[in-house]
Amino acid sequence: MQQNMPKNLRTFIEDMRRAYPSEVVSISKPVNPANYDVTAIVKQLGALKKFPMLIFERPLNLHGKLSDTKLVIGAENTQKKIQVALGLPRDMDRAEMARECLRREANKISPVVVGKDSAPVKEVIQRGGDVDLYELPLMRHHEMDGGSYIDMSSVAEDRNSGVYNCSYHRMEVKDRNHTGFFMSLQHMWRIFRAYDEAREECPVATVIGHHPAYQMGACYGGPFEVSEYEIIGGYMEEPLRLTPSETWGERLLVPADAEIVIEGALLPGERMVEGPFGEVNGYLGVQGFQQSAIYEVRAITRRRDAMHVSIITPEGDKPWMDLAREGAYLRRCREAVPGVQAVCASGRHALLNVFISMKKMSEGDPGRAAAAALTWDWAKNVFVFDDDIDVYNPTEILWALATRVQPHRQISIIPEIMRGSLIDPSMVDARKTSVMIVDATRPLDRPFSPVSKCPDEALARIKLEEFVPGEVLQHIPIDRTTYWA
Repeated sequence: MQQNMPKNLRTFIEDMRRAYPSEVVSISKPVNPANYDVTAIVKQLGALKKFPMLIFERPLNLHGKLSDTKLVIGAENTQKKIQVALGLPRDMDRAEMARECLRREANKISPVVVGKDSAPVKEVIQRGGDVDLYELPLMRHHEMDGGSYIDMSSVAEDRNSGVYNCSYHRMEVKDRNHTGFFMSLQHMWRIFRAYDEAREECPVATVIGHHPAYQMGACYGGPFEVSEYEIIGGYMEEPLRLTPSETWGERLLVPADAEIVIEGALLPGERMVEGPFGEVNGYLGVQGFQQSAIYEVRAITRRRDAMHVSIITPEGDKPWMDLAREGAYLRRCREAVPGVQAVCASGRHALLNVFISMKKMSEGDPGRAAAAALTWDWAKNVFVFDDDIDVYNPTEILWALATRVQPHRQISIIPEIMRGSLIDPSMVDARKTSVMIVDATRPLDRPFSPVSKCPDEALARIKLEEFVPGEVLQHIPIDRTTYWA
């Protein structure tokens, strides 16, 4: 890697090849992403508990021809990859990684603007009638998906404040220059509605292929007034390089070092039926209409040897790119109860469930932390534990629920008054959900049985290798049935 080269997908791939060369796998045999070929390969590797970054050298496009664009899958799906991307020690645990996200969000870095000649994403420019999304190696992810989808982050600027928002939206490709654009009731929806009510087009761009630190910053879950290009700079620990878009000029700045940028407008006063789509919760997401805008694509810019990137969800229950969302929960809960130590809000078991560990100082602390979690994002069930419970380990979670909870005392169920997630198939009302709080912390006002343990002194004194030689130890097989992972 050249010194001082701006961080991008390629610098990350080279960093991975140096750190974990066996986890970057190039596949030269042609694949048809629109016929589930890529999904099948990823799922079969996942069944073997293997999650390499895959670079498909010869994918077909939607015309059924070999694309001149590669396809990359799995750039952010393991802890190792995120540690490499953020330059973190290999032994840093998940809780500390979430706290590192908060530190980087607090150290925002303003972007810099460069000209077209300095922007690799401008090496190939297609406008108007030359635009053809079908030339990309687009994926059909799951059975019964409505079509081929783009599912990377998009960016728009707030009409009133000029603040940039980056967020992920499923985009079902309808023809060569139109897609759906499905929005939940969060920041992008707020931006679009302001343009929609003014009967104006909403400038938008979709960023395909960038450094994982960019992708993580695009998951930021903080105040609307914060520009997410600055948050991304914090994650990257360097200014994000931007360049004027082809469609909107300086009115909409786009990342200069992306692989591909799709540009266009969300059209006012119009909606589009799109979906279904295999969502992050492991279920087929519903068709959308009321919150599905029409995305009219007016330009595609890219590198000459561009790499298209996609995400398959859920993929191995290791959504490490979503660590930023977990950090946002941690920030929110700590604001309510400073003793909160860790929050697990990622993985298939922790999508609408939130698991909190804390140093409890008063009996009201679990309820305050749970309320903070329930009033942010889409939490439905919140479980609160003492700080001796590893909230990333389902075995410890279930043990604490079995031994520290009296259901009639420590489980609170609130009727359908909270806003629910559109991807929750259990809801009866389209927008409302009931919620549950489980206080699995030990009481402060009465004695509670201590946890059995081996003395720390004995663990430090006894050296395993003195009793079980290394040549014997290495041949003892791992019993995977004792682990959830």
